Amino acid sequence: MLQEIREIWFDCCLRYSSDSGVAEKLWDEIRRRYTSSQRHYHNLVHINHLLQLEAQYKQHLADRDVVLLSIFYHDIVYSVVRKDNEARSAAIAEKRLARLNLPSEKIQSISEFIKATQTHIIPEGAPHAGDLAWFLDFDMAILAEPWSRYERYAQQVRKEYRIYPDMLYNPGRKKFLQNTIASGHVYHTDWFREHHEAAALANMERELEWYK
Repeated sequence: MLQEIREIWFDCCLRYSSDSGVAEKLWDEIRRRYTSSQRHYHNLVHINHLLQLEAQYKQHLADRDVVLLSIFYHDIVYSVVRKDNEARSAAIAEKRLARLNLPSEKIQSISEFIKATQTHIIPEGAPHAGDLAWFLDFDMAILAEPWSRYERYAQQVRKEYRIYPDMLYNPGRKKFLQNTIASGHVYHTDWFREHHEAAALANMERELEWYK
């Protein structure tokens, strides 16, 4: 898995910069951050899942590189004691991708894509809204997995928040589930709504039973 992720990273980077040394240094940072012992769900397995989804639905994307690089950087910063992980991840992406000579408009789109993962709402008038919709749906695809995988995901997230006792964690997790269910739609694209919405809602309702 690690080698496959690395190859995707380098293929993308070398389309913009011939300096493989820079790509290597940035890859080392990505690998190090996503393999931190504090991460149980938001790790390279999660990144690999999103990369697989990107490859599966690539025909729907207008700018694959924006989506790919957003995947690599969207959780580069992940701390359960902070509420600005997305903004900090976006800032790092902007700095690092400038070193690859990525066009400024692509960097700006990637930054906005990453920031959007905080609310999973597509801002009105957002550029590349179609690609952003697919990217956000990839990030939430785990919610529609078969129950055994969903259950493992929920347990992995709980492990990441292990510094918090149940009396603090459970209400927050419950609120996230209830708000997602009440939002109208879990997913943005017609495809995910048609094929995965019902499963995602059923899984979240089932998890909610844990907190009664």
